[in-house]
Amino acid sequence: MNNLMVMSKFLLGKLRRVYFMALPENKQDLKRSRMWYTLGDSANQTIAQLAGGTFIVTLMSYVGISDANIGILTSLASLAAVFQLMMMRFVNKLPKYKFYVCFTVLQKLAFSLIYFVPLFTLSGRAKMIWVVAGYFYAQICTQIGTPANQDWIASLVPSRLRGRYFAIKDSVAVFVTVSVMLIAGIVLDHYKKSHLTIGFVLIGIMIAILVIVNFVAFSFMKEPRLSYTNEDGFEMHGTLAKRAKSVHKNDSHDSMKSELKSAFGNRFFRKALGLNCLWMTSFYIAAPFNSSYQIKELALPYTFIMIIGFCSNLFRIYISPKVGRLADRFGMAKVFKYSLLGLLLNYLLTACSLPSNAYIMIPAAAFFSACGWSFIGIGLFGIQLEFLDEKRRMIQLSLLSSISGVYGFLISYLGGKLLDYFQKNPLVIFQKELYAQQILNTLGVVLLLVTFTYTKLVIQGKSPKKQVR
Repeated sequence: MNNLMVMSKFLLGKLRRVYFMALPENKQDLKRSRMWYTLGDSANQTIAQLAGGTFIVTLMSYVGISDANIGILTSLASLAAVFQLMMMRFVNKLPKYKFYVCFTVLQKLAFSLIYFVPLFTLSGRAKMIWVVAGYFYAQICTQIGTPANQDWIASLVPSRLRGRYFAIKDSVAVFVTVSVMLIAGIVLDHYKKSHLTIGFVLIGIMIAILVIVNFVAFSFMKEPRLSYTNEDGFEMHGTLAKRAKSVHKNDSHDSMKSELKSAFGNRFFRKALGLNCLWMTSFYIAAPFNSSYQIKELALPYTFIMIIGFCSNLFRIYISPKVGRLADRFGMAKVFKYSLLGLLLNYLLTACSLPSNAYIMIPAAAFFSACGWSFIGIGLFGIQLEFLDEKRRMIQLSLLSSISGVYGFLISYLGGKLLDYFQKNPLVIFQKELYAQQILNTLGVVLLLVTFTYTKLVIQGKSPKKQVR
């Protein structure tokens, strides 16, 4: 019994050192942490793709969910961001983020489990409920861990290196993602005519392995965030930390009302929120419905879709570091503005795609999508880091993500309703019926032009940090 007690205390001590005492001691520790983050985020992005896009569309179609509802349900990731608002106060009080982030990573195993649902002898309705519930739960866990995750990596990367580092990280992540997706696409194509459930099981196993990789990589990272410190500035743990906590437990914390007032009273936060909402409008009005368009209306095979994605993303990997260096030189907003044009051309070519020309238009659209996505995600995050108050960064990231996330879901819901309407009442131009997705992609083109203009007039050159320099 004594040996068991000693062993348990030893293990708890080891866990505490890993998750609560892992401070970087030198630049080499910071560099290694960034490398581990690159590995973990590569697994994370691959999980997001395997649990979204073509694959989740295929799974939801298999259990009997309609096209319009699939588009709305895949946007639950955006709606789940509202839970960041609920967890904001709790997370902000945490002395360390590492354990919390790693715990939320493990919950992504729910993404793996939903691919096993077709194996069970359940009714069609029950399968739909389990798939949607599991998907939504995993998205909630992903979203509530994101602000702390972002604040953590932002503290590990100096501002002068952000464009280059995030571009290189994104390139590595994209290569890993497209390689795994190509394998998964081949697997689904092999099993789609018979025993598609086996294909789903294999994808579920892939996701489970990637979740473990993500968890282990983040566990090896250091966290430059101090908890309770003594008068000499050294971090305290154990009994000393408990005493410090008891001293400060009655310290007042800003209320939710004051946090909202502080955020919305800041014009730079309002500008960042405006950009996020415009981007959400541009993205969610069309993008969630394009995967089902390629599979059903255009009748493209999975292997072809994955090969096109693989090739276009190789190009994205090639140009992303170069674009990142341009951002470090000319500014995040300026490069982000031009990257929007790549996605605009993707929407335009998709709007012009028909079964007769899909084998030409979709590869061309994928090429321009790679150009746009080489910096869109990086640029949007970089602009947020420049515009948000550094001392309140985690809280403001939560507010930004939750508000724009709910807004994005509402846009997706609107897009789903429009899709359903135009599928039942086709628009005819020059005696030709347009597919509903063609109309939505045309709307996306117009909205991206609005986002481009807003970035140029309101965001570019207006960063508070740039002005301080």
